[in-house]
Order: sequence, then structure tokens, then C-alpha cells
Amino acid sequence: MSSRVTEGETGARDGVSPPPRAGQATGPLRRSVQIVNPLGLHQRAADRFCRAAKQYASAVAVHNADRKADGKNIWDLIGLLVFPGMEVILEVVGPDAAEAIESLAAILGAAGGEDYTI
Repeated sequence: MSSRVTEGETGARDGVSPPPRAGQATGPLRRSVQIVNPLGLHQRAADRFCRAAKQYASAVAVHNADRKADGKNIWDLIGLLVFPGMEVILEVVGPDAAEAIESLAAILGAAGGEDYTI
């Protein structure tokens, strides 16, 4: 019995994973971000983050200690209870993860975080 991987399929052959395609991230990208907004991750800042996250195909998650929120769901983000000075972990997985993590980390780490020019 042989295993065969043809173009267009994904999978491993002989225990070796195929190389990533152009524009495809190889795994989750994570970045630690300190919240400097004097109100923490409040409703308006969470809405701004959520709207930006929805522009990407990648899955977005924000971790606060042992809690994890879907970055595309405002109620999940608000439920994290992130206060000023706290540090969260931003995790992005998907084909546009590298681009997304830069933009989203900047929003999370912004002092105002309420600029709606998306």
C-alpha cells in the first residue's frame, strides 16, 4: 500500500509535511500585547478590534490568563475582562495571519483604540 500526494492535496508523505503555499502561514502566530487604554478593552475598543478582525480570513483569538475569546465576537472579547495594564496574548492562524497580527496588535495596544477609519 502506498501513499500518494498529488498537487492540490494536502497531507504528509513519508512523514514529511508539504511546504506551505505562498501566503499561507505554517502555524499559529502569537504576540503579547499590553493594554494601555485607560479604560481597558471596553465596548468601543472591542468593537473596533472585532470589526478589523472580521476583515481577515484567519482565525483570531485573544487570551487573558486562562480565558480565550474569539477575536471576531465582541461579546467574547468583552467577557475577557481586560483592564488597563494587563497583558493579553493575540493568536492568529490562517493564510493572512502575518498581515492580520500586525494590524490587530496595533489596535489592541493603542492608547485610544477607537479610531474607526478601517
